[in-house]
This record gives sequence, structure tokens and C-alpha cells, in this order.
Amino acid sequence: MSENMATFSSIKEELEYFRNLASEYKKKWQDSVQELEEFQESSRELEAELEAQLEQLEMQSKELRAMNTHLQMEYENLKERLEISHLEGHRQISSLEHELSTLKAEKEEFLKYIRELEQSNDDLERGKR
Repeated sequence: MSENMATFSSIKEELEYFRNLASEYKKKWQDSVQELEEFQESSRELEAELEAQLEQLEMQSKELRAMNTHLQMEYENLKERLEISHLEGHRQISSLEHELSTLKAEKEEFLKYIRELEQSNDDLERGKR
């Protein structure tokens, strides 16, 4: 440390040197304190801003969860209604298929009956001639 020490020709010169050095350090200290205060202030502002954003995002998340729950319930309701509609549709189709087969059988019977009547009618006409 004594190697870096400047040599002075008088006490006044040494005093002036150390006063300047003290003034420089004081200025650096004041600048550092000011920077620290500015940093702390900007940190507080940023923290407040982030807290506000966090609250907003938490509210948004809560709303989205509620909406998701509502949509899931609606989905389940629609799914149940669709299954009921499918079952009802299958029941109706089965009923209509059964009715169709019954009607086809009746039609066949009527066609057979008509043929028999026509045959009897032809036989009667031939017998009449």
C-alpha cells in the first residue's frame, strides 16, 4: 500500500489530495445511494405491477376454471341427451322395421288372396261359359 502512496511536497498538498479523494468517494457513495434508491423504487413499482398482474391472472384463471366446469357439465348433458336420442332412434328404427316386415307379410297375403280370387273368378267365368 505504501508503494501506491503519492509523495507530497507539503502538508497542504497532501491535505488537498485527500480532500479531493474524499470528495470523489463521497460523490461515488452519493451516486451509489441514489442508484440504490432508484433501484429500490423501480423494484417496488415492478413488484406492485407484478402483484396486479398476478391478481388479474388469478381472477382470469378462476373464471376459466368456472367456465371449464360449466362446459364439462354441458358436455356431459349433451352426451347423455345424444345417447338417449340414439337409443330412441334405434328403438324407432326397430319398431318401423317390425312394422315394415308386418306390412310386407300382409301385402304378400293380400296379393296371394287377390291371385286366388282372380283364379276363382276365372274358374267361375269359365264354368259360366
